[in-house]
Amino acid sequence: MPVITIDIEDLNRLLLQPLSPAELRETIPLLGADPNEISDHEAVIEFFPDRPDLLSTEGVARALRAFTGQAPGLARCAVAKPKTWLSVEPSITDIRPWFLGGIVRGVTLDDVALRSLMELQEKLHVTLGRRRRKASIGIHDLKPLEPPFRFYGCSPHEPAFIPLGCDEPMTPEEILQEHPKGVAYAHIIADEERYPLIVDSQEQVLSMPPIINGQLTALSADTTDILIDVQGLDRQAVETCLNIVTAALVERGGSAEALEIRYPSEKYIVPDMAPREHRADHDYLTRLLGWDPGEEQVRRAFGRCGLEGELRDGEWIVQVPAWRADLLHPVDLLEELAIGLEYDEIPEQLPQLATFGRETASRQRERECREALLGLGFQEVVSLTLSSARAQHELPAREPAGEAHVANPVGEEYHLLRPALLPGLLELLRTNRHHELPQRIFEVGWVVRDHANRLALGWVELNSRAPFSQARATAQAVAQRLGIEGDAQPVEDGMFIAGRCASLGDALVFGEIHPRVLEGCELGYPAIGGEMLW
Repeated sequence: MPVITIDIEDLNRLLLQPLSPAELRETIPLLGADPNEISDHEAVIEFFPDRPDLLSTEGVARALRAFTGQAPGLARCAVAKPKTWLSVEPSITDIRPWFLGGIVRGVTLDDVALRSLMELQEKLHVTLGRRRRKASIGIHDLKPLEPPFRFYGCSPHEPAFIPLGCDEPMTPEEILQEHPKGVAYAHIIADEERYPLIVDSQEQVLSMPPIINGQLTALSADTTDILIDVQGLDRQAVETCLNIVTAALVERGGSAEALEIRYPSEKYIVPDMAPREHRADHDYLTRLLGWDPGEEQVRRAFGRCGLEGELRDGEWIVQVPAWRADLLHPVDLLEELAIGLEYDEIPEQLPQLATFGRETASRQRERECREALLGLGFQEVVSLTLSSARAQHELPAREPAGEAHVANPVGEEYHLLRPALLPGLLELLRTNRHHELPQRIFEVGWVVRDHANRLALGWVELNSRAPFSQARATAQAVAQRLGIEGDAQPVEDGMFIAGRCASLGDALVFGEIHPRVLEGCELGYPAIGGEMLW
């Protein structure tokens, strides 16, 4: 989970009433965070990934103002009408299809605020941005730039510009090959014929997203007006990142100003910081909560979480700030309600119905299979769920069993969900064939048959001698443990040698592995095995 470092003095400057380290230790966990360390000067806090709006000093200060009653309710963020625009050209829409941005003027920054802003940027890259692939953020000093702006796909060989932290110009291709950030994130765009670039009306380079900003727009303590760009593959991730960064800069005294984003066939006015509306029935919330605290307490609890709730005809209409990306369902409002009420304040009540847990029949069978094979000297393994038609059908000469296929597989080795466990176990033996014999492994896991999930057991033994009698002895031990009665009956299965394959009951099949399968798995010794489906 993401961990952020907060300067206590800086945090208290953003609060209406300062909080002591002791008060922070008491309050921070109530926000759903884990304070790793809180000293007189610094707090190291671990947040859950579902609250990216709290990954900065500004976000924590905003949440604390509401929760401690300093400024409860919905924090609003006004956005002025756009004064300029950015055009998105067709040459880039296949590479980074979504671009949103905004301007914040009158920001007050110092070294501590700059560190907080940079940390927020990197935490968002890792979480919402999925290491910059899904979304990446650029934060620029607006002063040296000449609007309007342009986002397009450039040649790898031009234009050259000075990347952040450097003194000499470099081409986009050189940045990917030589700059530390270019090397780290080259895999995102290296296969493209053109690279993303943002320039102003004078062709000054702002950024080469998602790799590096230009040195021209580097932030400093003297920066007051800031341009934010966020681009990526997912509209929701891009928009949420923009809203969070905009809100953080407004916390630093800035005023948000919209930017008009012009696509070839449409345009957007962003950021949209208007509250989002969510609804939940009062009865639904109180039923799941197990307690009805009353309308006023519910409204106050929502206010402590930075929300604004109104009860109309038995339904709560809740206004949620634009930077909150974690509220998707009425049950999320229930969680906010419980946090605002504080879990310790919810009345305790003994259950009216006594229940007793017990092992399901399926779990019991799993346990008994494990105990039987572990007692015979087998080692439990976990093989890959994805497999291939070669391993599952071609080598064992088996017909398809209604398994699920991957729509866009990365390679031929992993393009379907396994219908049986034995092929995966044999693949494990292939990768471990240099170890000494005997090798005895088994697995209890899920397979897909007839487009449905089924539990299965598979075991295999690789040895210098692996006769059918040993396979039957292992199968009978498992059958006895499971209460399967009856004599072994001969069956035909392409996984096993004809005439050396049998079944116990309806689903337990065992025998000597066919030489064709052993050769395909590069195993130079005989093997026996079995499998069961339930």
